This record gives sequence, C-alpha cells and structure tokens, in this order.
Amino acid sequence: MRSPRSLSLVLSLLIPFLAGRSAVAEDNYEVGPEDILAISVLAQPDMTGDFTVDRDGMLTFPALGKIKASGMTATEFERNLTKLLADGYVKRPQLSVTVKDYRSQRVLVTGAIPRPGPYALKGDRSVRAFLGDLGNLGPDAGHEIIVTRPPVVLPVDGSEPRPVLGEIPTDVDPGMAQQPPVVVPGAHVLTLSLQKAMAGDPEHNILLQAGDTIFFPKARQIYISGQVARAGPYRYQEGMTILQALTLAGGVGPRGAAGRVKIVRIVDGEKKEIKPKSTDVVEPEDTIVVPERFF
Repeated sequence: MRSPRSLSLVLSLLIPFLAGRSAVAEDNYEVGPEDILAISVLAQPDMTGDFTVDRDGMLTFPALGKIKASGMTATEFERNLTKLLADGYVKRPQLSVTVKDYRSQRVLVTGAIPRPGPYALKGDRSVRAFLGDLGNLGPDAGHEIIVTRPPVVLPVDGSEPRPVLGEIPTDVDPGMAQQPPVVVPGAHVLTLSLQKAMAGDPEHNILLQAGDTIFFPKARQIYISGQVARAGPYRYQEGMTILQALTLAGGVGPRGAAGRVKIVRIVDGEKKEIKPKSTDVVEPEDTIVVPERFF
C-alpha cells in the first residue's frame, strides 16, 4: 500500500498531465455571458483584440455591431464570424477565436484545500479534469468529494428543465470555506471517491455543472491502540486493510495477540466490537485494538 507521501507524489505527477488532457476538450465549451474571447483577424488590426460577451450573450464587433456569441463553441463562433465578415466586409477573411477568460460557468469550491473559492468550468467538465485545474489539494483534504447540485425546475412552457442557479460569490470567507455547504430543498448531493474519480470511474468521475458546490472534507483518521510498535492516530486511506493499517503502526508487538485483534466501530451511534480478518477493510474513525497475549 502506498504511503500518504507516495500517494501525494503520484497525484502531483498525474494532475499536470490531466490538465493537459483537459485542454484538448476546450472546444466543447459553450461561450456564455461575461466570457472574454480573443479574436484575431489577419491584416485587420481594428478587428483584433479581446471582446467580452455581454449579459445578453451578445458580442459587439467592429463593423458588424452586436452578434450572438452565447451558446456556441469558440470554433462555431469562429465559423459564423468568418461568414459574416466575408459578406462584404473582409475579402477571404482568415481569423481565429479562442476563449481567453472563462467567466460564465462557474462552480464554488470549499473545504480543506489551500485555495477555496469560485472556479470556472472549461471544456472538459469531468471531476478528474477539474482536479487538474485545482492542482495540489494539500495535506488536509480527505478521500471524498461532496458535490451539491442546485435543484431543477420544470418550466410550465414545456422547455428543457433548468437548474435554479444561485449567485456564485467572487470570494469566500476563509472561516466559512471550511464548512459544508448549506443544502437547500430540492438540491442533489453526490458523494464521490477522490481515488475513483482520479482513476476515471464513471460513477465518480462525473461531469460538473454550473452552480455546483464542490466540498472537500477534512481527512479522516483511524486509531490503533494496544500492543503495536507505534500506537496512535493515522490518516485514513480508502481501501486500507487491517493488515496494512497494522503495518503502518509498525506491526504487532512481541506481547501482542495477533489472533485476537478487534475493531471498535460506531454503528448507528453506538460502539460495536468486530472480530475482523486481516484482509478486511477499515472504515474512517475505526479503532483497531491489539490486546496483550495471555502468556
């Protein structure tokens, strides 16, 4: 089993790679209000620069005035702009359009990470790609990710259901950022495994949506007591077995009864003693007790 340090090293090497993969999918991103597009038209300096999409989804462009940008990918908007310019404005226009600043589709990140706050969604909305954008999660983030999704309303006109999006704040109070989000009626809460999301498991590597709140709970612990080399609390690692946990604690000591190891676990608010096998998986906040031998 990898140690927390080696796991952190693997994640630090993998996350930049995932960020690169995310860039490949940027063309899936639909432009929205307040996004900034970088537009370059060959030999047309007056038509080259950064342009902001207004709140109505329109972009004001030289010679053309207001044109629709919202709801298109950068490539689709580029094709449309090429056609408009070719219609009597620029002969054989050659241009490029890229999203310079993502502002229209944001999520709020809170919890035990170094940089909580609002983040923009890009082309690849998967949790794994988003983790690449976040970078190092720091030593305090645990094994789970909790996504709280706004409630959905059904329009009376028969159009597509749409989420009730609240205003994503531009900054977050550091104290409040550590607290779990308040769940409003009708919201959907998803608990994801960080390990499985990074591995690409489709049940955990879900697609994020604008308005989601992504909470990183603080790392949980297990406790090892009794006849071991180094009794005390240890960081919980998903999939850790009894044998692996005891190995972290230096193994059963010379006076320890390896055959009588037990787990003390809280079940429905009550302490329960379990007689485990060495291959059984521990749960967060378990206490592993190694008793002393009778002789």
